[in-house]
Amino acid sequence: MEKVLPALKTEGIFEPAITSMVRLMEERKDLIVKIGETHEITRPLALEMWKMVRDMVSSHGGSLDISVKVEYASPEMVIMVATARLKIGEVEITLSEVGEAYAKEKGKDTTLARTAYTRAVKRLLEILVGEDFINQTIKRLFPQSYQKGQGQSNEPASQRQTELIEKLVKEKKINEEVIQGLKAEGELPEDFMLGKALKEGTLTKEQASVILDKVFPRRRT
Repeated sequence: MEKVLPALKTEGIFEPAITSMVRLMEERKDLIVKIGETHEITRPLALEMWKMVRDMVSSHGGSLDISVKVEYASPEMVIMVATARLKIGEVEITLSEVGEAYAKEKGKDTTLARTAYTRAVKRLLEILVGEDFINQTIKRLFPQSYQKGQGQSNEPASQRQTELIEKLVKEKKINEEVIQGLKAEGELPEDFMLGKALKEGTLTKEQASVILDKVFPRRRT
């Protein structure tokens, strides 16, 4: 499957859609909102961009469908999984991406569910077309967002993140094998110890997100 998406990109199938989506972002900056310290696309913009890609796939005689399910929900946090099914000729691909939203974030896209949904769809779009074009366009349109939050990697994990991770540890869904795997992938520091981080309260929001993303994997088939 790793060879399929680059092949489609090489053929230039997604180029017109990428150009159209970037133009749409430039024209509809009002549909890009600030959440925390950065700017993100809203659900209406994500849906319009998805329609552009779907129409492009249809023009090549293919089909592109999406389904979304709630993986976890509480008043403090929502995790959603968006799954896309792409078919062009003999190529059939299923992609899944995780989107999460936290109550402590400021400037949410109306609700936690909408924010989580939008993030999952946004990640699907970028994986599908093979370019980080949404983030790159936002950096260009709102450079102040990326000048400010350089130190936010040390932001502590939310209470809900911590409670969920502790619950998953007890259920043995998070174990030493998971942590070592993340270290090997460079997602966590070599000296990271989850038990110590939980006990001392030093677990960061970024580390918690990485661990939770591992437990709720993004599927590629």
